[in-house]
Amino acid sequence: MVVHLIANAHLDPTWLWNWQAGVDEALATFRSAVDRCHEYPELKYTRGESWVYQWVEDLDPGLFNEARQLIEAGRWSVAGGQLTQPDANLPTAAGWRKQIALGQRYFQDRFGISPRVGYNVDTFGHPATLPDLLAEMGYHGYVFHRPNESQVSLPAQTFRWRGTGGAEVVGFRIAPAYVTRSDELHGQIDLSVKAADPELGHTMMFYGLGNHGGGPTKATIEWLLAHRDDFDGVELRFSTVDDFYAAVLPKKDTLPVVDWELQKTFPGCYSVMHDVKQTQHRGERMLEQAEELAKAFGTDEASTSKSIARIDEAWHDLAFTQFHDILAGTSVPSSYVSTRHMQGRASIIAEEEIVRLSRKHARATLPAENVQRIVVLNGSDCDFDGHVEFEPFIDFDDWNGRWFADENGDPVPFQLIESEPNTGPMIHRTVIPVTVPKGGQRVLKLLHGGDQHPFRLSKTVEIANQRMTTGDFSLELSPRGIGSLSWKGKELLGKGGISLQLREDGGDTWVFHKTAFDEKVGETLGDLEWVVEDEGPLRARCFADQRIGDTKVRVGVTVYAGQPEVFLDLQVVFSEQFRMLQMPIQLVSEPSAWVSGQAGGHVLRQPGPDEMPFCGWDSVQCVGASLCLHTPDAYSSSVCGDLWQLSLLRSPLMAWTGDTKLKPAFSRRHADQGWHEFQFILRVSDEFDAVQSECRAGHQTKPPVVFDHYVGMNRPAWGNAPPRRLWTPDIPHARSLGQMRHLDGMADEGKNWEESPD
Repeated sequence: MVVHLIANAHLDPTWLWNWQAGVDEALATFRSAVDRCHEYPELKYTRGESWVYQWVEDLDPGLFNEARQLIEAGRWSVAGGQLTQPDANLPTAAGWRKQIALGQRYFQDRFGISPRVGYNVDTFGHPATLPDLLAEMGYHGYVFHRPNESQVSLPAQTFRWRGTGGAEVVGFRIAPAYVTRSDELHGQIDLSVKAADPELGHTMMFYGLGNHGGGPTKATIEWLLAHRDDFDGVELRFSTVDDFYAAVLPKKDTLPVVDWELQKTFPGCYSVMHDVKQTQHRGERMLEQAEELAKAFGTDEASTSKSIARIDEAWHDLAFTQFHDILAGTSVPSSYVSTRHMQGRASIIAEEEIVRLSRKHARATLPAENVQRIVVLNGSDCDFDGHVEFEPFIDFDDWNGRWFADENGDPVPFQLIESEPNTGPMIHRTVIPVTVPKGGQRVLKLLHGGDQHPFRLSKTVEIANQRMTTGDFSLELSPRGIGSLSWKGKELLGKGGISLQLREDGGDTWVFHKTAFDEKVGETLGDLEWVVEDEGPLRARCFADQRIGDTKVRVGVTVYAGQPEVFLDLQVVFSEQFRMLQMPIQLVSEPSAWVSGQAGGHVLRQPGPDEMPFCGWDSVQCVGASLCLHTPDAYSSSVCGDLWQLSLLRSPLMAWTGDTKLKPAFSRRHADQGWHEFQFILRVSDEFDAVQSECRAGHQTKPPVVFDHYVGMNRPAWGNAPPRRLWTPDIPHARSLGQMRHLDGMADEGKNWEESPD
């Protein structure tokens, strides 16, 4: 048996410290590793993560060049080829691809190498789609540590890991750990040998100080040199991850196949620090959308290249904030100040590029026309068929019979709904149904008067007695939430319906020792009094305000004409400690299947009490219907019996390992306190459709870009009837002089203008 001795230093750039301390430790770790390699000719060192290399290159070019020379000499191995070691479950497919692409680009540019072994030794679980993403990016191997044997049993330490899409990489699970604290490594070597497959004849043993960096010490290296011949039938070989894979890949066909996800690791991480997860998911989707727009609507090569470069630069921030101790929510409170800054910097760049690309396209391609136009762009690879909301600016005027026309001049259905500004009728919000082909556009006109013909609606939505209905789909509101959901005459919900609950949650930040949330439910949502906000042919919306425990909740329920969907929006001011907020959905019967979205695909799961992560959507298949829940704002669920349950917020102490003997301190903070928003779309269909589920999730976070487009437009003057509620100082003065007397009676007659108070 050959034991490949992997000298490494696991380095968390942020965890129980901030990222600035991570930079300092990167410099110290590089210095130590370079010095040890100079002192011990037998030593080989392994170091991943381009983020670490970039800071060393910038702050200490001499040290960086010493590492480069060791790489060229084959003494220093670059593992992973990623920017950092990310959380594996929460990043989107686009986020995963960028994580790898940015790292690979850096290592190819600096060293002329392209690592082909994924390397996430401390990450908390790995989705079933990851082998497909890794193989797509040119990888042939993947090294990890969690889940351990007690969490997920594997047929061998080294195995062929097959993704749900059919691609494979050779996986290796580290045993017993990726770091060492003792100078005497006998036990660690012994456990590594026992975990290995004797017939394969190769395993790896990782050693070196870690988490806050450090690497192999002189004492550990000298102990290994002194005891190389102490293990019968075992060769201790100073080696690298690449050397190990070079030895085992020729035997790949003899390895057992694992075709399931590697999960059930620290379920508390799936929901804690909600706002960081939410901003990350939505930010990744927005950068993805910006790049789609660049490819679909770029006006010229130079401008498009500039936008792509800027988008890539923004991805550096989100690739870093994917780091597992950031995105999993396990770092100290102060570190998240910088996290939010990085996420914000990336998101605003995405917003800017979306505006730049869309407006440049409109000005470069649309002919000049003296009319107000509404441009709708869909850069995604899925056709859009749904509703869009927007507020065309009409200079604070009343709506006054305005209407929308399509490209053929035919009327487009629309409905005026409540606008965001609390200014009365000064801003008008509209909703319209629209279809936009993938990579395509629509250009509508906002017209006033003329030969308007009333539009005809083949599908409408109705609301009566707290029941909202469109076609074969209907729901009924209840004091607890949604009490009934019906599709083609079949009831889909059980007695509990869809509601909210507070569950006692005494677990640590990670929830180290359990795979399910099984403490008692303390309080449930009730006594909701529903208010109708919008009622029209295209959309109906109701909302209600209530408290649950010490937490304020606002619930909004919206249905659109012809769409077998319910939009469920939550606004939460979370004020709990050692409790979690969950959304239970009681089904009319046990589902026949449970399928969850993951980065780049989906996975079929076995129902049970265990909490499991998902990315973008989660679904259950019932008798006669499929229910798919789309959301960028929640990340884990369980399906047990007839209960489908999502976890939304948790409130343990932050970065807390569960010690109950901590003395009170001002710096201690509970997670997830304060304002949170959630958007869910619960879609009903006859059968499960994975492509439709992925497209719907994409359009939820990457909706068509909608904007006003004016070219040479001369907006109509207000004339003798300025808009109501617009305070114009010269009007009261003119009236005091006996002018503009025609306005005196207009407000009383309900016409266009009334004078605002001074």
